[in-house]
Amino acid sequence: MMIRLVLRTLRFRWTGFLASFVAMILGSLLIMAWGGLLETGVRAAVPPQRLAGAPLVVSGDQEYTLPAGDSGTLTERVRLDAGLAGTIAAVPGVAGAVPDVSFGSALSTRDTTVPVSGHSWATAGLAPYTLVAGGAPRPDEVVLTAALAEHLHAGVGDTVTMTTGGKTATVKVSGTATATGVAATETFFLPEREALAALPAAGKVDAIAVLPAPGADQTALERAVGSAVRDAKAVVRTGDERGLAEFPNAQSRTIGLQIVAAVFGAMVLVVAILGVASPLSLAVQQRHREMALLRAVGATPGQLRRMILVETVLLSLVATALAVLPSPYLSRWIFDRLVTGDVAAPQMRFQHSWLPVLVTALVAVVATVVSAYIASRRAVSIRPTEALGEVEQPQRSIGKLRIVLAALSFTSCISLIVTTMVFLKGPLSASTAGSTTIMFVLGLALLGPVVLRPVLRVVAWPVRVIGGVAGRMAALNTKVRVARTVGVLTPVMLLIGVATADLYMGTSEVVMAKTIYTENLRADAAITAPAGGFADGALDEVNRIPGVAAASEFVTSVGYVESPADTEQTGEGWQLQGITAKGALDTTAVDLTAGTLTGLSGNTVALSQAHADALHRTVGDTITLHLGDGARVDARVVALFTAKPTFERILVPADLLAAHTTAGRPTTIMVRAEPGVSTAALTAALSTWAGSVPGAVVADREVLAESYSEGFNVQVLAIYLVVGVVISYGALAAANALTTATARRRREFGLQRLAGFTRHQVLRMAGAESLIVALGGVILGTLAGLVGLLPFLIARFDTVLPSGPVWIYLAVAGFTVALTVLATYVPSLLALRSRPIDSVAVE
Repeated sequence: MMIRLVLRTLRFRWTGFLASFVAMILGSLLIMAWGGLLETGVRAAVPPQRLAGAPLVVSGDQEYTLPAGDSGTLTERVRLDAGLAGTIAAVPGVAGAVPDVSFGSALSTRDTTVPVSGHSWATAGLAPYTLVAGGAPRPDEVVLTAALAEHLHAGVGDTVTMTTGGKTATVKVSGTATATGVAATETFFLPEREALAALPAAGKVDAIAVLPAPGADQTALERAVGSAVRDAKAVVRTGDERGLAEFPNAQSRTIGLQIVAAVFGAMVLVVAILGVASPLSLAVQQRHREMALLRAVGATPGQLRRMILVETVLLSLVATALAVLPSPYLSRWIFDRLVTGDVAAPQMRFQHSWLPVLVTALVAVVATVVSAYIASRRAVSIRPTEALGEVEQPQRSIGKLRIVLAALSFTSCISLIVTTMVFLKGPLSASTAGSTTIMFVLGLALLGPVVLRPVLRVVAWPVRVIGGVAGRMAALNTKVRVARTVGVLTPVMLLIGVATADLYMGTSEVVMAKTIYTENLRADAAITAPAGGFADGALDEVNRIPGVAAASEFVTSVGYVESPADTEQTGEGWQLQGITAKGALDTTAVDLTAGTLTGLSGNTVALSQAHADALHRTVGDTITLHLGDGARVDARVVALFTAKPTFERILVPADLLAAHTTAGRPTTIMVRAEPGVSTAALTAALSTWAGSVPGAVVADREVLAESYSEGFNVQVLAIYLVVGVVISYGALAAANALTTATARRRREFGLQRLAGFTRHQVLRMAGAESLIVALGGVILGTLAGLVGLLPFLIARFDTVLPSGPVWIYLAVAGFTVALTVLATYVPSLLALRSRPIDSVAVE
């Protein structure tokens, strides 16, 4: 009986459910897209490429467990002792253990230089790479992949210049090779002995490919190899995890993707509920007469609620089914943008299987049912005699459930604010801004009839004064029909709140990071080396160039303070900055509070004053650092300096830090010009010297600052794309709710025209109402945006003023006002096309 009633309702009143149905489709699509991102991040599948032929790969453990119990990821490659290959080869069931190395280099011909990585020819057969011309490399020979040979315009028998570790040699191309089953890449191969010698860490290898003997049980072999390497801080990788041995940086990117997916999912879920609830609430409100009649003839509140819920479930199931097919494409599109933005690793395999589709489809259905329950509770809980009056005079009170839910929303909002300001450090402080704004908007929406009425009264006053009769009618309508106004105001608040918070969060990150970097930069230019770093003595050569006042090697990495206990430390670790003591003060702005940088050599560090106070350390004391490649160093504190909050760093001697990076050598030299020497003259002199180093690049101060901020720009742009999807849905939800609310007012407009209003006056009244809603949404949405933005600004930059052009806010506000007015005016115009008497007869 209930199903037949629901089907007839949907059949004959489908226009009333159209807006809700569209919102359900879009909400389901976003939720399923989130499922694909989350699955990709959780599975963290990084398929092997060069080592695909080895079922087992042993590599260094990139995980680091902090003293406090948290976990972090080491950003530099953790290498293994070369002798471990012999230990693995001796394990029963192992047919061979092939050491793998990867080193930075630059190959040059007469007119082309290509930064590229080199490997041992012993691992070429694992991809497998097969020769298409020539033969295997011998000493002073290389094999190029076909893609690299084409780029260099080199073939078998030609010679190329190879620069590795600052050393240049001329080598002969012995052959070209292509890979089977993996993407074509630009790389080259050396004989095994020469490849091992090219690695910056002597006696080390990057990974060891394990080849099982015929008939060996892989599971048993994995356990045996794991037992053999247990004391070597190594891990045995199988399946798609083998790719992490080739691309260790992908491991940290998977964590970043998981964080983005979690934030995106939380925002999508709440926005989807609000996006569906708004038009659904309006649809239920517009059926009060129908509900009243059903209550009057004996229907119980439970029966009406079940009817609405069954309607919603049927619509949701159809909407979810329609969203299944396009969801992987949207999810993949977002993932590709995150890869472009350097948030996700390009080697990571995108995954969107049936499991997240099933789970997120269930989540989408539950979200719409929750929306339906919230929307229907008021309509079905009133007494029959009140129900008939409710159609003409809506009640202004709110129920206890809404009060409880609003309290929970505001409590969650406060919790997120406290978490941001107290517990989150660095870039992580941005992860809660969107959720904080959404929870605040949700709380306002739940308390709408009470909280929003004073705001609407204030906003309506100038409209009432300026708008004449139409303005007074608009103000009266928004005052009397607060519930309907709240339904269209909520998505407007959500749109401007999320847009304001997230856009200015991104611009503040870029502007403040660039400003602080520029303040800390005294160098006038920098020379960047090709892959593999500078040769020994390069810094001395630069210092002897005419016009150079000072020069310092510059190395960056990430590390952890192992002891004493560091309560300020997170899983992201501390930024380590390697500098040369002699030229440090002339190239880097360091405001010392104690000690001197001249002693920054050997195993020493310089700490920010705040960090040193937190560690209870001062000049002369010792701390233990866990560097990016897993090495432990006991370092003596030689200086203290001031630093901006959340931009603190640990200064380390460049030669010490460089030895524990993947490159193994300094890759940048910062240069300060002598007084009176122009930047142009300095860069010209440096370029002349850099011409002898294949692949070296000279950049001036402005280029350095722009290059530094580009990294933030790219990452922020990627986050903008994720947030932009949510904002786009918010805009569609707002337009959906406004269009639905206006299109269903044909009867009201007809009565007004029969009472003497002209068509033009009714349009002016509808326009004035939309202006009240838009201005109210802008004010409350701006407040919601500030609630999410200010904690981030205080925690990240110790300021309450966002950075970024004011036109961003004006554009968001203008777009919101235009959208609100347009989504009201157009359906009003269409509703007024029929004769007044015909409109009055419409239910």
